[in-house]
Amino acid sequence: MKTKKIFSLFKPLKIRNSLSNRLLSYILLCSSALAIIITLIQLMWDFQQDVGKIEASIDQIESSFLQPMAASLWNLDEEQIQIQIEGIMNLSDMQYVLIHEVLGNTEVPLIEQGTLKEKFDISKKFDLTYQGEVVGTLFVAASLEKVYDRLIEKSLLILVSQTIKTMVVSICILFIIYYMVIRHVNKIALYTRNIKLSTHNKDLILDGRNHHISSSSDELDELVYLLNKMQKRIVAELTDKEIAIEELQQERDFSATIINSSSTVICCLDSNFKISTINPAAVILTGYSQEELNQKNWLDIFVLEDRKEELLNKLTQNEAIHGIEIDMHDQMGEINTLLWTFSAFYEGMNIKYLIGFGHDITPQKQVEFEIKELNDQLEEKVNIRTAALTQSNQQITHTLEQLKRTQQTLVESEKMASLGGLVAGVAHEINTPIGISVTAASFLQEEIDTLKNKLTSNSLSRSYVEELIVRLTESGRLLNGNLKRAADLISSFKQVAVDQSSEACYTFKLAENVDQVVTSLKHKLKQSRCQVFIECPEDLSIYSFPGSFVQIYSNLILNSLIHGFEDWEGLREIYIELKLEENILHLNYRDTGKGIPDEIADRIFDPFVTSKRGSGGSGLGTHIVYNIVNQLFKGDIQYILGEQGCHFEISIPYKANMDS
Repeated sequence: MKTKKIFSLFKPLKIRNSLSNRLLSYILLCSSALAIIITLIQLMWDFQQDVGKIEASIDQIESSFLQPMAASLWNLDEEQIQIQIEGIMNLSDMQYVLIHEVLGNTEVPLIEQGTLKEKFDISKKFDLTYQGEVVGTLFVAASLEKVYDRLIEKSLLILVSQTIKTMVVSICILFIIYYMVIRHVNKIALYTRNIKLSTHNKDLILDGRNHHISSSSDELDELVYLLNKMQKRIVAELTDKEIAIEELQQERDFSATIINSSSTVICCLDSNFKISTINPAAVILTGYSQEELNQKNWLDIFVLEDRKEELLNKLTQNEAIHGIEIDMHDQMGEINTLLWTFSAFYEGMNIKYLIGFGHDITPQKQVEFEIKELNDQLEEKVNIRTAALTQSNQQITHTLEQLKRTQQTLVESEKMASLGGLVAGVAHEINTPIGISVTAASFLQEEIDTLKNKLTSNSLSRSYVEELIVRLTESGRLLNGNLKRAADLISSFKQVAVDQSSEACYTFKLAENVDQVVTSLKHKLKQSRCQVFIECPEDLSIYSFPGSFVQIYSNLILNSLIHGFEDWEGLREIYIELKLEENILHLNYRDTGKGIPDEIADRIFDPFVTSKRGSGGSGLGTHIVYNIVNQLFKGDIQYILGEQGCHFEISIPYKANMDS
């Protein structure tokens, strides 16, 4: 059918009007109109020129005749006036001249010449003034009849010449058009009239024309090129369409086979939701024959009564129906569940029909029901297990709280143990100067008793007094030095003890703070044969918690003494460096001992991690330092691996005073 329609476009056409005749008519019409317009313009121009000449003649009367004529009228020289009137009448196209004499307030006709009419084409009236007094009037009138006669003659001449010229030019133009265009158009029309859409068609070639498009090609060449190209394209499209029709027929047969063999119910509903066509799967599912199903309402076959109104509203309002589960009764009365999806087929803006796809999911629903029963049973088991787990979780939470309390107790114990170690060291250090002071005091008491006895017995001698003064001076110096040493130790211990037992925050010098800790631990350092080297600017101060810094120093030093230098034959030195860089306080602590074992190096800051498990080590020293640096100071502490001994790098945000 499509091929017949395309061929019908190329049926021979009867040409009623010749293109050449129409072109000639149009050329003549346009040329004639142009000639008439040009003639009218020329006549208008000539008319204006002639009228201008007449008006110029009248203006010449004003300049040449008025004064002499006024003098003649004053002198009543009628002969001279007559001569002057004849001179005016000799001017171009003058028709009538009239002179009035003014007598008082009235004008009396005096002399006239020419033809008098009720209305003149061009007229003008002048006052005749002699020595400032109006003695008469001059009326002149001109006729345009001669002008019109000349224009008519000229227009006829122009029209004849323009007509002859137009005819000659039109015939020449028509010949050129025929030679350049018409004959090629006739050939194109003849070729198109006899064209046959096949792959064996020859291309159209015009006489004396390029066969291919080039820079010298014109519209006809392009038209021929496009016509040949269109012919080939139509042939190709017809061939492709025949192939597509054949493939479409194959796909239609294939689709029909799939639809008929599909287990999914596929039906087509009209605007009243009646079944137009339906596949055999519906016959197997419902038990009705295909003839019984056709023209029945889809709602009556596949929907139970309780949902008919709901689905009717959805279908009527064109709501989307996609993946909706709908129950139905078959002829045996059994309930089946189908999963329905509808697609609308439009014709313009209106729905022509609906295509429904119903997939039987009754077996899946049965399995789903069984799974739901199993889930209910499983949920009951889960609730029982959850209750047991909740109870276990509560027990674990209670145990964890006990562990946290125990950890806090151990941390406090570690702090007190650290303070106890300081007390023992200071007590040992104070013992020596106090003992020497007691001995010196006893010696002084004995010397005083001896001096009393000698005074009583009047046995004092100068030599004895001099020796006594030397002994008293030496004993006093010894007593003063040792008491001063004891006082320094007590002051240092007092400061450390106060800082450790309180969280006071104030500005203090870091060098003095670390010196106090080292002084407090001097006894333990001496026992361990360890030297401490401190590098810190004397004027470097910070607004912070001095007791927490003491905790850091004491824990790190004690860890080095207990863990790093025990059974160590190497160099025993501790280096503490404090410096300020970019508003960050850097504390570098390192020793030259054994270092930390590899198996605990990566968790050295965890609580209860120690290399002295079972030998008195609590494993809380570095954990306390970590908590102070990270939680209290908001800083960072790192253990540096791969070096001899133990090396910690601590970074703390710096604050010079309370307002900074």
